[in-house]
Amino acid sequence: MTRFVRIILGLCVALACSLAQAENQVRPTERVVHGVIVRKAPTTSSAPIESLLPGEMLQFSSDLPGWFEVQLPDGRKGYVSKAWTVVVQTEVGNFRIHAIDVGTGLALFVEGPDFTLLYDAGSNDDTRAQANNRVVAYLHKVRPDLTTIDHVILSHAHKDHLQLMPDVFDKYVVRNVWDSGRLYDSCGYRAFLIKVAAEPNVQYHTAIGSGSPHTFTFANCDSVPKSITVPLGPQLTVSTVPLGSGASMSFLYVDSFPYEDPNENSLVVRLDLGNRRILFMGDAEAGQRRLPSSPPDANSAEAKLLACCRSALAADVLVVGHHGSKTSSRSEFLDAVGAHSFIVSVGPYAYNGTVLPDAEVITELGNRGTVWRTDFDDASCRTNPAKIGPDADGKPGGCDNIQIDISAAGLSTSYQRISD
Repeated sequence: MTRFVRIILGLCVALACSLAQAENQVRPTERVVHGVIVRKAPTTSSAPIESLLPGEMLQFSSDLPGWFEVQLPDGRKGYVSKAWTVVVQTEVGNFRIHAIDVGTGLALFVEGPDFTLLYDAGSNDDTRAQANNRVVAYLHKVRPDLTTIDHVILSHAHKDHLQLMPDVFDKYVVRNVWDSGRLYDSCGYRAFLIKVAAEPNVQYHTAIGSGSPHTFTFANCDSVPKSITVPLGPQLTVSTVPLGSGASMSFLYVDSFPYEDPNENSLVVRLDLGNRRILFMGDAEAGQRRLPSSPPDANSAEAKLLACCRSALAADVLVVGHHGSKTSSRSEFLDAVGAHSFIVSVGPYAYNGTVLPDAEVITELGNRGTVWRTDFDDASCRTNPAKIGPDADGKPGGCDNIQIDISAAGLSTSYQRISD
């Protein structure tokens, strides 16, 4: 083979690799406000089977007169009118999701080529702040160049999802904050709102309104101030928000009603990263503690999600609700999600006397795919001389971080031992 032919073949291989990383997607045109109907057949008399919302994309299948054939995330075929949609070529970029081992709690860091996102940052058993904040230590280790976090999402205001978050505002510029806006009368939530109010140019999105300041008043925290006024940005609704090239997030469950238990206010978010979907459940529940085979309670978050948007739940990876508790992850809900990889962020702290996850839930998940847990090495982690954050500190957390990589080659998950 001549050198010239080898060069040409090399260029062809390189071009093929480049093209393999791009895919055609169908999205609504800019003039679409509410959504485009996806129909069962390429005719206006055909039954609607789904809605393609502004900011969302579906995989392009074929070009027909007046219609595009598309593939839904659950594998079904559908058809959208060319009058309201356009085909675009998107690059399947490299994305990485980190489930940070914070002990008993949740912290998820997501990075793409042109955005970063933090979903929750809290712990029930390792709440140390500033220099000993394990989330901040982790972010500094994996992204020492990081100065800005584009999106900070607080699923709900319980300590195990919130407590480590205020320090994040001291270390990084935060551009957008997403929170249901449901007032939880705790010092932790007050500290969080103080940081949001002080962050220059931040857009604070809640479900309680938009465009004007809102005052949160606390009665149960001895510290001052008792009242905090935060300017509100565009209102948080059930909608899709662009993140960057080939990436978006969809808020599937948004509720600011003052329920007795803030778990019922958990923001459920689906990330679309390239051609993969990741579902973050926070502590969204299915009702009382029951076996996974039980149906979700009628007014639970899982039941409402199944009723309103079953097909939108389809995902490749599920970050399991409420740390693997029997209050969540009912079989009917898991059927709709269809995931084969499950992340359970958990530690040794007992919730109302129960250390999670529940064995019945883990068995159910294991029958469907691979379960990844942040607690598998908690005992030796307490005395580990090299873990993220303070070493050999007697605390759980810092050892069993989980990393999900998404690229044109596919999706891979691994445990990451990272030390300072």
